[in-house]
Amino acid sequence: MKDLDTKKVLKIALTIIFAWWILQNISLVLGIVDKIFGVLSPFIAGACLAFVLNIPMQFFEKRLFKVQELKEAKKKPKIKLALARPISLVLSIVLVVMLLMLLLGVVLPEIFNVIKIFMGYLPEIFNNIKDFAVNITVKYPEVSDQIKNINIDIEKVSKEAISIITNISSNLIVSSVQIAGSVIGFVINLVIAIVFAIYILFSKETLIIQSKKLLFAHMDTKNANYILDICSLSNNIFYNFIKGQLTEAVILGVLVFIGMLILGIPYAGVIGILMGFTSIIPVVGAFIGIIIGAILILAVDPVKATVFIIFVLILQQLENNLIYPKVVGASVGLPGIWVLLSVTVGGSLLGPLGMIIALPVVSILYTIIKDETNKKLDKKKIKINS
Repeated sequence: MKDLDTKKVLKIALTIIFAWWILQNISLVLGIVDKIFGVLSPFIAGACLAFVLNIPMQFFEKRLFKVQELKEAKKKPKIKLALARPISLVLSIVLVVMLLMLLLGVVLPEIFNVIKIFMGYLPEIFNNIKDFAVNITVKYPEVSDQIKNINIDIEKVSKEAISIITNISSNLIVSSVQIAGSVIGFVINLVIAIVFAIYILFSKETLIIQSKKLLFAHMDTKNANYILDICSLSNNIFYNFIKGQLTEAVILGVLVFIGMLILGIPYAGVIGILMGFTSIIPVVGAFIGIIIGAILILAVDPVKATVFIIFVLILQQLENNLIYPKVVGASVGLPGIWVLLSVTVGGSLLGPLGMIIALPVVSILYTIIKDETNKKLDKKKIKINS
């Protein structure tokens, strides 16, 4: 017992000393961590890319090649099994590249063009607002005279804005290529990430078996199983979340497109695609799409812009109450307050990417804490009605 107590005290003392040393050398520690992440960043990016590509790849393997049925068949067609994964992976990469090209080559240029048109209408819009304000305040001559005396060179402002937007839209892709081309490290890291992702996807079953062997060889069975449970939980939540968000985004984009066609609202195709992309971001994504879409339509027809806003808000209510629960289901399983908190914090730390990642991460932590809390309450034989 004394030896055991001595070991515990020694561990606590060493932990305190180590923590104190870290605090005293925090800049050095952060520098080391930054270098480690710098070295590992292409592999982390590759793992993330592999996780995303695995979703359509599994779909193609299951639906196109029926891999599970082939594996269970008495006479296994080896050639078909051998070709299933590489073809499914190629199809997945093509799908992702096409989506990116659709966003960069169709949606963004169209948005820039419509904003240019909108800026061209600014003088007329300003004069209409000014006339409307004068008519309202006609009973108050002092206010009316002040409004009439407001002179803003809208044409100059709109021309400068159009010039800026034109330069941005024309140089966006060229600048991106120049920046990427000038940074050799970026290109190397991108290649490493892609190769690493392909390697993971080709040998994911082998990697899983190797990881399990390492866990059970170097840890006790209880802790190894606990880690595997957490990994399984994390994989299921992330997989279901990404799959659900992408499916829900496609459904919402198609519904917006069809509804806009029926209502005769312009830019149905572009805004439908835009709504699909922005709705991937939980909670706030759809509202970003609504704002951008309304601005685009406002440049052509203010009445149609109002109709669009009303239509999409109604569609959002139907989508939130009927489509989203069915498609995404309880894969996230977070109360509304935690969803809002995770999206807000994630967005402030990592931007739009943080909004997407934060929700499943918080969901994993929430599930682990909830399960551990329930286990401890069961051990203490305490029942609290929810």
